[in-house]
Amino acid sequence: MRDKESAKEKNAELSSGQEPLARIVVRLEGHAFYYPVSDVLRLFTGAIPKEEDGKVVCDATAIFPGREELFSDEKALTIRSRVTEEWVETVVEKDDDSESDVSGDASAIVVQSAPQIFIDREDLDLPINREVKRQLYFLLSRILKISFPWGSLTGIRPTQVARELDSEEDMQEIYAVRSDKAHLAFLTRDRENAVLSGSSPDVLHVYIGIPFCPSRCSYCSFISQEAPRKTEILPGYVDAVLTELDLVLPKITSKIETLYVGGGTPTVLPEVLFEKFIRGVLSHPEFRSVREVCVEAGRPDTITKRKLEVLAELGVNRICINPQTLCDATLQRVGRKHSAKDFTDAFEMAREMGFSVINTDLIAGLPGETTEEFCESLMRIIALRPENVTVHALSKKRRSSLRREEVVQAEDNGTKRVENMLSFASQKLLAAGYSPYYMYKQKDTIGGHENIGYCLDGTECIYNVAMMSDLRSVLSFGAGGMSKRVFLNPAENDGSQGANVRIERCPCIKEPTQYITDVTAMAERKIRFFEGESTCNSENS
Repeated sequence: MRDKESAKEKNAELSSGQEPLARIVVRLEGHAFYYPVSDVLRLFTGAIPKEEDGKVVCDATAIFPGREELFSDEKALTIRSRVTEEWVETVVEKDDDSESDVSGDASAIVVQSAPQIFIDREDLDLPINREVKRQLYFLLSRILKISFPWGSLTGIRPTQVARELDSEEDMQEIYAVRSDKAHLAFLTRDRENAVLSGSSPDVLHVYIGIPFCPSRCSYCSFISQEAPRKTEILPGYVDAVLTELDLVLPKITSKIETLYVGGGTPTVLPEVLFEKFIRGVLSHPEFRSVREVCVEAGRPDTITKRKLEVLAELGVNRICINPQTLCDATLQRVGRKHSAKDFTDAFEMAREMGFSVINTDLIAGLPGETTEEFCESLMRIIALRPENVTVHALSKKRRSSLRREEVVQAEDNGTKRVENMLSFASQKLLAAGYSPYYMYKQKDTIGGHENIGYCLDGTECIYNVAMMSDLRSVLSFGAGGMSKRVFLNPAENDGSQGANVRIERCPCIKEPTQYITDVTAMAERKIRFFEGESTCNSENS
């Protein structure tokens, strides 16, 4: 067996592109739940699994400091995930290919000294894909002596699960969710349900995307492009979006309840072009009676008095101004071309002009930022009293310019730091009168944490709840947008209590130049999707 120092040296080589020391291999038998299995492996390893002839393979060792002995001599940890008509089981294969026996009451999950989990199908209350994922999580957690705050809840929104359960204790017991996170999920579920109860399942929520920013943040993996390098296509892109709206909206028979203009950064458009765009959008009669219009003015360095005047004149009273941090050194480090003062100046200008609902975003775990700096940013935000505060945990993203090894190193050294940041944010925001009203999780968030939106009473963003709950349909315009139709069980069509949901999705071309060229085809596709036979993807919740 390698000594610990040599293992650490070898692990250090992994971040330099060397071949990994070992793998986790999950053999699938009797099922093809690649995605649930891959989600769990990504949670534990941070690596992207591969599918190989009935197996899911994931390089592992660099992510387990202090656990190198589990992967000595470059051996793979092989696990069998098996589903039959009688049972679901997950078992570690021994070197001699023999397996441990299951003893005890077969009607309950039994973990033996030789790692194995088993349940009789007659006693299975969960969908099989969730049970496969849950068993794999419990097995790896036991073997690796690692646990995560949300347990086996990967690839699914926690509030969706909370709607299906009777208590926080059920969430803890079934999915191994930590008690404080279960409590947060149920608090958020209740606020989401209150918003959904006032929103008909039959209405549409519209998203319009402007996938351009003044510069690209190092942590960003969105399709957004840097506007200074794409100035020549901005007018064409605006024309294409307005054309798509002209073609699609008259054909849509459902009532539209909310409109959300996001990005990227919509306010990156030059003043004249921005005014043309916003006036063109809001000239459509379908938007005249919507309950909510929200525009992201996310980057303070793109906000001007004239742009805010146009929004205010047209009746937009909900905007987002998102600093991500109020530490200037961190802002420079992650590539944002503005200062903390730019943010406060923009915020105060928006408030003076009468915008009654302003959202601000913060990110916990930005490279090089200390807990103290994050906490100071949060307290300065609370002092400004925005109606909404959204707190994100940093994620490892393949398309971001932030090097993966930088984030992995930050995770090894800073998981507790991110935990402290999020805990501080929750405590202070709740004490200041904010309530959690929507949440979602990303697959590669540091420490397995969540992104959560907080609000003052009565200021919830209806669109955010509709979108993140997966209980309302969304019609999306612009490059990279994802439209979705939500079909609820008629017996539970309020969507507030664990409805049986079927979702169909219709993606749009991601590349802006191609979108401009093919906008008519994209419009016709969405008309067929919402008013005719769907030809896009379908999934069951």
